Amino acid sequence: MPLQASSRPLRAGGWLRPGPHLLAGLVVLALGIYFSINAGNLEHRRELSEQRLEVQGQLSDFRARFERDIYASEALVRGLAVQVVLREGLSSGEFEAIAEELLRGQTQFLSLSLAPGFVIRDIYPRRGNEAAIGLHLLEQPGQKDAMLRAISEDGPVLAGPYEPVQGGSALAVRIPLWVDVDGVPRYWGAVSIALDYDQMLERAGVRRLEKALKFDVVGKDATGPGGGIIRGPRIPASERPVKMPVFLPGGSWLISAMPVEGWASRDWWQSPAFLFRALLSLLAALATARILHDRSRIRVLAGIDALTNLPNRRWALQQLARMIGRGRRGAGRFALMSFDLDGFKPVNDTYGHAAGDALLERIGHRLMEAVRPGDLVARMGGDEFLVMLPIDAKADDDWLRAAALRVQAEISRPVAIEGHWVVVGASIGVARFPEDGDEAEVLLRKADEAMYRAKNGESHGIAFAARSLLAQAEA
Repeated sequence: MPLQASSRPLRAGGWLRPGPHLLAGLVVLALGIYFSINAGNLEHRRELSEQRLEVQGQLSDFRARFERDIYASEALVRGLAVQVVLREGLSSGEFEAIAEELLRGQTQFLSLSLAPGFVIRDIYPRRGNEAAIGLHLLEQPGQKDAMLRAISEDGPVLAGPYEPVQGGSALAVRIPLWVDVDGVPRYWGAVSIALDYDQMLERAGVRRLEKALKFDVVGKDATGPGGGIIRGPRIPASERPVKMPVFLPGGSWLISAMPVEGWASRDWWQSPAFLFRALLSLLAALATARILHDRSRIRVLAGIDALTNLPNRRWALQQLARMIGRGRRGAGRFALMSFDLDGFKPVNDTYGHAAGDALLERIGHRLMEAVRPGDLVARMGGDEFLVMLPIDAKADDDWLRAAALRVQAEISRPVAIEGHWVVVGASIGVARFPEDGDEAEVLLRKADEAMYRAKNGESHGIAFAARSLLAQAEA
């Protein structure tokens, strides 16, 4: 415990001054802010993740309905294809009977068609679709590529959306067919089912989707992410849309979607929870600084004499033990000056204990002025004081006597007490480490013994624990 820190008055509010306690508080604040930012980022990501999961759920519902209807349509056209293969072709009457049965009550289906040689020969219903008769699927713009893919992959392909010659917007599932002619497999042509594009999307829930989301669909003719745009303006990748494939006969579509108002997740610094955590971090930092300061202050007060604001006996003995330990490790010599006040009891008896306390307080301040900054002063109890001062190798008895005389002179100056001037003195006993001992009890005892000799008139109120031969002869 540094003497200067313990000897000056302890002021309220000092816990806000720079020091280790405030540094610890700042560390707590920094950690609190760090974890608050991390927690805010986690909340931000969680909110964003919840929104994305909600968008993903809406897209999943749409995809499930759409895929269900598309593959149901594929199953119908496959049934027609089986009849064509088994019968090596169908007459117009047979086709009409089968198609009527397949399309009964299905308003989303626009037509079924047979295209031997890839030229549409029969279509059901015929009314309203007459313009499609004679259409060559391998020459028709908008349908040619899908038909060629179906032939190449030898399987069903979803074509579209496209604008059929009879008007509107349609999707089509086309299946190329092989039949045996005289035992030789040959391409017969294709069977197709045309679907109402808008109604298929409506059945899948596109209106509900458009109310909550902005989205785009790419993959015309089921060509996947690299295909052409089908619906909506393309959403830039910087908007981080949710992406979901729709698996279709012969390929897929890719849907990208995000909320109409954008991702509404707040940044970490905008969250009320972050502000609350930051406030808690500040309060925790202040509490930490105050607690550490108060603990340090309690330790200081435990070693401070409340009257003189000097270190007390407990503190002095701790410091003496430390100085002895350092001295044993070669840190150097030091001396103890033990003394009490001569004439203090008459002041107490004449003017009262309050006057005696005031005198002790003034003497304490004077002692601090009489010693060097590195010297240590303590009140041992009552009117007894102790000074511990380091001395170098060249310091002799005369140097120590001069230091003791400065202490005596400060103490002997008159003190104004309740309108009266009082004068006290001091008899000082000096013990040196290591010459007079290297144990605390030994040094204190020898300093006290020297002080009592000084009170008996030896050496004008200043006595050393080890007397010179001349002094012993005079005694």
